[in-house]
Amino acid sequence: MDNNYVLTHLHTQYSLLDSVTPFEEYMDRAAEFGMSAIACTEHGNIFNWVKKILYAREKGLKYIHGCEVYLTKSHGGDRVRDNYHTILLARNNDGVKELNSLISLSNQPDHFYYKPRLSFDEFCNISKNIITTSACLAGPLNNLDESSSDFQRLIKRYDYLEVQPHENSSDQMFLNEKLADLSKRYGIPLICGTDTHALNEYDSECRKLLMARKHIVYTSEDEFDLTMHSYDEVVDKFRRQGVLSETDILSAMESTNEVSKLCDEI
Repeated sequence: MDNNYVLTHLHTQYSLLDSVTPFEEYMDRAAEFGMSAIACTEHGNIFNWVKKILYAREKGLKYIHGCEVYLTKSHGGDRVRDNYHTILLARNNDGVKELNSLISLSNQPDHFYYKPRLSFDEFCNISKNIITTSACLAGPLNNLDESSSDFQRLIKRYDYLEVQPHENSSDQMFLNEKLADLSKRYGIPLICGTDTHALNEYDSECRKLLMARKHIVYTSEDEFDLTMHSYDEVVDKFRRQGVLSETDILSAMESTNEVSKLCDEI
């Protein structure tokens, strides 16, 4: 088992008004940590993805092409602002083309509603050239009734269930416990997603100014440490959170390396 991990859920300054950190600074730090790869998963876009690939190569990192997309039950009729979060990661060059096409589709007038969106049907029809993870508290598995047909068909398309190490969030603790149970029942492996939005505390404070600029208040924002951490720091945060077993923690960390190995160089 590698004593390191790969960031598979990360936001740079191109996650507009949700981060101030340039992708180069994350990649510099990833190289310092001895990481082998890195993904950028902006909110609803793939801005400057070629530049990200080229800089990652300079730093000796494999770049994983990804995006945090928004899902909706349907686009027809009276549109609902449900906008559930999900991570998509391109497994190969065909996956890159498919992901780019999906992002283009999500921005079409019949899809865009406050956010660029894909329908549940479109998500379920994504090919295996793209790896899917269940993302954060805003994901569908945390917000749909498990007995619903939508929950049942969505979970079958997830390749990994994403647990996060936010140790002060009771909501995250509840979700991690739920996902650990779902992992065992459905045979879907856990993966660590740090949902990184800032390189350090200074960037985190600057991000909060951006959040205020959006005129959106997240009452539980202080419960989440969204700064970049080393392998040991993330493992320690999971242990202090006290929800997952040691086996589940280490397995979730190792799953990030497995995803990297599944993804081709692009």
